[in-house]
Amino acid sequence: MLEQQFFYMRVLCLRGHRRTSSTALLLIMIFFISLLTLTCAAPYNHNQLLKIPRLHVEEAIVFSALSVFNAGGEGRASLLLNQTTRMDIYSFIKSNPGLHFRALSIYLDLPIGVLQYHLGLLVSRGLLSTYRIGRYKRYFESKRFTEIEMKVISVLRNGTSGKIVVALFEKPQTTHKDLATQLNISSQALSWQMNRLESLGFVKRNVEGLNVKYSLDGTIYTTVGQYVDLLESVTTKI
Repeated sequence: MLEQQFFYMRVLCLRGHRRTSSTALLLIMIFFISLLTLTCAAPYNHNQLLKIPRLHVEEAIVFSALSVFNAGGEGRASLLLNQTTRMDIYSFIKSNPGLHFRALSIYLDLPIGVLQYHLGLLVSRGLLSTYRIGRYKRYFESKRFTEIEMKVISVLRNGTSGKIVVALFEKPQTTHKDLATQLNISSQALSWQMNRLESLGFVKRNVEGLNVKYSLDGTIYTTVGQYVDLLESVTTKI
């Protein structure tokens, strides 16, 4: 195994780089960076490192070496996606933006450790981005969405909150009572949801006597219209 690792290092050193007196030093640096990469690659703790397939261990060494030589971004992306499972994950997230880890695990039917490993590589190499609201971290194709778009998609993916946003998109100025009836939730539960959405800058409330009416914030409305169909996707149920 060690001979194979050093072979990868030597190949990477020789591609596109002249031999210099510092080659030996670079190999030593790559070796220690590789060890550090492997130490950090375990899904939960260092004891689980042994569970990572041999192919993944070798990839960690190759990627760490590439980073030392500043390989081009396109070359790194091509190498990173030259693996079936990782390509499946990337393609699924590209088609279903804003899903969280548990949803991905269920729909891709992948073990937690394997999914965590590949997501970590895809995020660290810049192919995927993450956005967190509350306890969920959601995954997106990098450089495709603005921050406000990721925020809107994340809320649309979030069960009751998403249904509230869609209801207000379709019928602005809905009263508290009517909205609770439409969504079949208690008045107290709706109040909690609306306070949360207000804090996120999604909704505005208008008090008219004893009635409270809600509407979407103007800066959010247009973006919601672009992604409202996400709520109809089967993957929004997770």
